[in-house]
Amino acid sequence: MPKKNIPSYRLHKPTGQAICSLQGKMFYLGRYKSKESRARYNELIAEYLANDCKLPPTRSRNGITVEELALRFLEWAEEYYLDKDGKPTANVDQCQRAIAPLVRHYGKNTVSEFGSLSLKFVRDGLIAEGLVRSTINARINVIRQAFRWGVENELVLPDVSHALDAVAKLKKGRTVAKDNDKVPPVPHSLVEATLPYLPKVVADMVQVQRFIGGRPQDVCNMKAGDIERTGDVWAYRPYTHKTQHLNKERSLAVGPRAQEILLPYIVRKTDDEFIFSPADSVKLFRATQRENRKTKIPPSQQDRRKVQPKRKPREQYDHYSYRQAIHRACDRAGIERWSPNQLRHTAGTETTAQFSLEAAKEFLGHASVKTTEQYYVAPLPELAAEVARKIG
Repeated sequence: MPKKNIPSYRLHKPTGQAICSLQGKMFYLGRYKSKESRARYNELIAEYLANDCKLPPTRSRNGITVEELALRFLEWAEEYYLDKDGKPTANVDQCQRAIAPLVRHYGKNTVSEFGSLSLKFVRDGLIAEGLVRSTINARINVIRQAFRWGVENELVLPDVSHALDAVAKLKKGRTVAKDNDKVPPVPHSLVEATLPYLPKVVADMVQVQRFIGGRPQDVCNMKAGDIERTGDVWAYRPYTHKTQHLNKERSLAVGPRAQEILLPYIVRKTDDEFIFSPADSVKLFRATQRENRKTKIPPSQQDRRKVQPKRKPREQYDHYSYRQAIHRACDRAGIERWSPNQLRHTAGTETTAQFSLEAAKEFLGHASVKTTEQYYVAPLPELAAEVARKIG
């Protein structure tokens, strides 16, 4: 026989809500010491005692609020979306951004009250904010994922999640939501005009990225120990990459021109150090300043670095600082800004023109030719004209 001890009414400090635990399950009752939370507590205990100290079959799945579902889902996301170093990935931030409007509009509602029209209301709000169609669809998918996670953990009834699945994705040309422009390749003339205005380390990153056809993060994350230097073409296997959570391996081919740039960095680095480092860039900049100095430097002033500076140069570039360095160089050069992700699109377009679409797919490391064709190959009218000259 189960003991008839009445569970206590308690404060949950992180959320400021009243809680009650029944059979190992936690119930959130509303704001602590409010009349509503007291009423829900009394109702919950009455049903629990009337059911011979057993939970009603739907209470554990249907009685929580949307806010509580969101909190539990985000806690799960922070533990689930981790890279190999145990750090949260960008997916965590994407989940937080998607869940924010859900909680803002429907946080106090129970999950059973949230239906397909509620989801469409949240979606309309994202459209009004001016977000692009693909971003809106991605955020709505995260909300659906949260409710499916709730079904899996007996916090949401299956019918609620099925109703949300009925809300169709926004389709191109069928919505007022704007579409994001396709990322264009960057002309070589723009890249060459930018290089003289970049720090030496960042300029080498740009050159390596366009020679290997990698993503910006592939260059930022490059370590000497991840490069297999056997044969005339090296193989670079990033320790972390975009599709690693799908248990997919990634390997980038490193040809002679990229090798020539990388080798001086590799010989100075250990296997665990990042090849391209802001700290190295700062050292090189200071050394150049000393070399170009016209007046003599007293011996006591040879090294004026602070022992414990407030801000230390980082040991790794991220894609934000990498892109920012390029944009600043473009501004100094007085040319149109371009971003490092465009270099990969340039590599895809050029490989397709010189070899084939299949070759571009392998060079870029895609699982499907459709991905290469849809996102990484610009129209090639000059190729069509060349064919017309020969067979037309």
